[in-house]
Amino acid sequence: MFAKNPVKRFVVVLSVLGLVALGSLLAQLAETNRNYENSQAHVQYLQSRLGEAHERVVQLNEEKLARQEQAERQDLLEFKSATFHKKFPEFSHIVDVAFRKARRYGFNPNLVLSIIQVESAFNPLAVSPAGACGLMQVRYSVWKDELGIDKSRLFDVDYNIDLGLRILKQYHDLSGGNIQRALFLYNNGYLYHNTGYLARVNSSIFNQEPREASPTGVSN
Repeated sequence: MFAKNPVKRFVVVLSVLGLVALGSLLAQLAETNRNYENSQAHVQYLQSRLGEAHERVVQLNEEKLARQEQAERQDLLEFKSATFHKKFPEFSHIVDVAFRKARRYGFNPNLVLSIIQVESAFNPLAVSPAGACGLMQVRYSVWKDELGIDKSRLFDVDYNIDLGLRILKQYHDLSGGNIQRALFLYNNGYLYHNTGYLARVNSSIFNQEPREASPTGVSN
């Protein structure tokens, strides 16, 4: 029948070709849609990674600035220290020794400086009417045997501060860690009752910290 009717045969062939073309077009559209979705997912992934990279760059920049500020502060501290040492070499040496010895015996360096200020006003050659000597006002007659004191070194800065802190450490241990009691004994021994000593040590400028921090006090 189709052979006898070429028009119908042409229509059928054309229809088949149209269906094939439509199927191919739909398949291409589906593939294009899949590719688009994949591209969108890839773009989102890249955006996410880009955001992470940006955050990392910001973090690294902040860390760099922090290191620069820290280095600048360190340079400033070193400059101040060098200038301070040039201007006040003897006092600078006393501060250095007080810091090292305080750490060695477990005391606050500010407290040690406060004791030195009250005891001798930072005069390494100070001698009291009672015979106490040097920065920490060590009494040779009292401690010469127990500490094996070398009298020839009694006014040496390092040696005198070390002797004073050895004495304070003994009183501190004897007082069960009560620094106020230890200071009272350091100043008075067992014979006197001088309640003003603690107040003088506690009010020393070396015991005062910036307002945002707590004062060290004699209790530290």
